[in-house]
Amino acid sequence: MFKSSDVLDAMKWRYACKKFDTTKKVPEEIIDDLLQTINLTATSLGMQLLKVVVIRDQELKERFLEHAYKQQQVVDCSHLLVLCRYNSVDEVLVDEYVSRSAKTRNIDLASPKIQGFRNMVLSTVSQPNDKKIQWMTNQVYIALGNLMTACAMMRIDSCPMEGFNPRGVDELLGLHELGLASVLLFPIGYRHCEDVYADYPKVRRSISDFVVEL
Repeated sequence: MFKSSDVLDAMKWRYACKKFDTTKKVPEEIIDDLLQTINLTATSLGMQLLKVVVIRDQELKERFLEHAYKQQQVVDCSHLLVLCRYNSVDEVLVDEYVSRSAKTRNIDLASPKIQGFRNMVLSTVSQPNDKKIQWMTNQVYIALGNLMTACAMMRIDSCPMEGFNPRGVDELLGLHELGLASVLLFPIGYRHCEDVYADYPKVRRSISDFVVEL
């Protein structure tokens, strides 16, 4: 039976892996589960204005090194995930989403309920582009949190990375042509026995200092 302590144990176990064991690969069935986790994550309006690029090819991973400030994790990991946001959201994208919602929930697309939902979504996305970019970027971080927790529960090591050159990664992967922009790199795999950071005590505030009770 699942226990809340299982989550706490996973959170205590995880850390930002600095050195992966290059001889170990994450099984593809686990990769599939992690991708399902991202796909099921909560997003604003449920629109999923993000995508994940999965990189298995070793030569391609090695080309990331120059764009990740020489952080070896992008090369030594089992799989490298690139979490991306959309570059824009328009009426066409909204209509695709509304149509998918109506079909999934077996609701008439022409119904007042669905059309009211469409108008609400259109109103939400009708804001300056810089605000939409920030809004979509925030969704990627929600997905990151779920992904990190899922990895920890499955005892898969990871290292979320903001420290990279997004423009270089976007060009390397041709993301602009796909209407995407990279937000985070997320190498996953299994920690190397020589990674001294694995045993470092976590530096955290006490709960009494961290939580405000009202």
